[in-house]
Amino acid sequence: MNLKLDRRMMLALATAGLVGSAARSSRAALPRGYKPEAGPARTTSVPELVFRIEDQAKDLRIKVTFPQGRGPFTVLAFSHGALSSKDLYDLVANHWASHGYATILPTHLDSESLGYSVRSSLPRDKVFLGRIGDMRFIFDHLAEIAQRAGVPGGFDKKRVAVAGHSFGGWTALNLAGLPVTMADGTQKSFAHPLVKALVAYNGIGAMAGIDLAGWSKVRVPVFAVTGTRDPGGTGDGVLRHWRWRMGALDLAGSKDRFGLWVDGADHYWGGLICRMGAGGPPDPEGLAIANGCSTAFLDAVLKKDKAARRFLTTSDFPAITDGRGFTEHYGRS
Repeated sequence: MNLKLDRRMMLALATAGLVGSAARSSRAALPRGYKPEAGPARTTSVPELVFRIEDQAKDLRIKVTFPQGRGPFTVLAFSHGALSSKDLYDLVANHWASHGYATILPTHLDSESLGYSVRSSLPRDKVFLGRIGDMRFIFDHLAEIAQRAGVPGGFDKKRVAVAGHSFGGWTALNLAGLPVTMADGTQKSFAHPLVKALVAYNGIGAMAGIDLAGWSKVRVPVFAVTGTRDPGGTGDGVLRHWRWRMGALDLAGSKDRFGLWVDGADHYWGGLICRMGAGGPPDPEGLAIANGCSTAFLDAVLKKDKAARRFLTTSDFPAITDGRGFTEHYGRS
């Protein structure tokens, strides 16, 4: 196989779901690790369902991706990055669905697809709290969403996770227990009781406006992933070391925390998620490493899969990813 693929060919491979098939170099085929490729289940996506959120006086548009077969399915609610939308994370949601997970993806108010831009006049609090309201609405209406999406057997309310990318990683943290500093300086929790695990892609760390002690309130198992070409920005003009994006690993109060960092990966995995074409060259290999490892986390934590936990806690991850992936774990083995 010729591994010197150009940008167009790599995007085509990624779009086709062959995210583990293109390597960075001309070395022999890489060891595959844990489920880096599409799984055995065929997947179904319902591209848009519209729900009215009366207390926000707005419509919420969501996308539902799930495996074919009969549930109830373990489910994740996934919050997109700033300016992005529910439609730009297929390579993550489809991967999870092919391995047995359903994903519900809302489009938040701060999406370019809804006309929002960085110059929009929407108050920050409306955007921020609106995101949290969207996610809480999803968790409060799982049965209705499953019924309208035609998910056979529905969703398993005992196995629910919250996930997000970038700004969405912050949103996910709020649903997992990180308190919000309100306008009057008080701390308010928006943790949802159904959330049993957190997955943060390219998330956030300590910053002004977040009470440092509040991180201890995140007690569900967490998985955090980022790349070494993903400096953190908080709007103050300072770019932080990529490690800043591992806040869910380094700061959360959970006793079961997993982390993965991928050498050379950027914020958008080469434009494969969040903002198509952004970042560096498309990185299907890096995203495959992230997707496979997050699937191991979900299997280990939500499905109590012992083989998945052994993989996360004992594998020589640099060796099986040709030196690209490095994992950390804090908590029980």
